[in-house]
Amino acid sequence: MLLTPHRIARGVWLALAATAALPAYPAGQDAEFAVRWDPRQGGPATPQDALRDLRLKASAPSHFEVQYFEFSVPAGLPAGFDPILRKRLTGGEAELTFKLRGHAPLPAQPSLKHWDCPLGPTQERKDEADITFVAAGRTLTAYSRSCSLESRQADIQPPAALQARAKGCGSTMTRLRSGKLKIEEWKMADGSVLLEASRPGRHDEASMRAFERQVLQPLLALKVQPLQRSKSALGGGCAR
Repeated sequence: MLLTPHRIARGVWLALAATAALPAYPAGQDAEFAVRWDPRQGGPATPQDALRDLRLKASAPSHFEVQYFEFSVPAGLPAGFDPILRKRLTGGEAELTFKLRGHAPLPAQPSLKHWDCPLGPTQERKDEADITFVAAGRTLTAYSRSCSLESRQADIQPPAALQARAKGCGSTMTRLRSGKLKIEEWKMADGSVLLEASRPGRHDEASMRAFERQVLQPLLALKVQPLQRSKSALGGGCAR
């Protein structure tokens, strides 16, 4: 076959298109794989039902109150990332978390170690890819960076520089575990209920397919209809 300039250009275009279609897996990045559903639309109605139907042994439940904040956004945040500030309460203890969430990988600099967390110096910090399954073989990927402060004082408040104001539409969350799998039930301020099954792993093809095979497919067989929106979007929006 004669390789004309037209055929060469077409071959290059097809190669680039095929490469663009492949998922990008940042080397060594942690991930959380999840599927969320509204039990009113089908599927298990509670975390207990979900684990029973999956034939998995459940841990004792943990209960949380979750509050989101409005706040003054710090300067210098990367473009395209939404800042999130929340507090979780359980058993008289509190955890404050600041998170950046976007749909493209974070810039290489600053690194996680050298990132200036708006909560101040923290030991708890992580970069993560959040992989949401919206159907068999279909996912949405978000990238996040977060830092957290834990306190035995339930009234811990965000730093004054953030000028944080509680949104006043808190949620409650109940969590059950079976090994690394978590099943959470979120009850929103507007009365809606959301369930989520999630599991940590590496951001690679093998981990993604394992979650799809071991968690997603059994839940789809139980009539779960996956949702697209994140917990932060659903719980922090203060829908009225």
